[in-house]
Amino acid sequence: MKVIKTYKPGDDGSKRYHDKYGEQLCAVRYRRSPCSNTIYTTVEIIVAQRDAYPRKQPLPTNTAPKTNEQKWVAVKIAFDELQLRNEIKRIGGRWSKCAQAWVANRNMVERTNLSDRIVEGLIDKCLDVPI
Repeated sequence: MKVIKTYKPGDDGSKRYHDKYGEQLCAVRYRRSPCSNTIYTTVEIIVAQRDAYPRKQPLPTNTAPKTNEQKWVAVKIAFDELQLRNEIKRIGGRWSKCAQAWVANRNMVERTNLSDRIVEGLIDKCLDVPI
């Protein structure tokens, strides 16, 4: 259903629901049915509240992650090395046309003994592969 209009508590169009639900009211929404013959009124109310869990502290932005902590790496494998290409595909590697390299998870690359083929910094050029 498509939302036509949303009203905050106290706005015109939400006053009767504000009178009914009081401070529990968050929003009133008017929705149109897919067949466009009916308009529905929905209310969003607070049914419970609790203290939030403390958030984890974010990492400082001025420190770069260590090389071993990076999750994705670029791996160079020659075109004629079919066994290695099949191995990198098997562990979930994806080909990057921009960098002409395979992109894979660092842990998986190290487990398959391909860590000597990792090209540090090349992952930044692999913009065509979703990471």
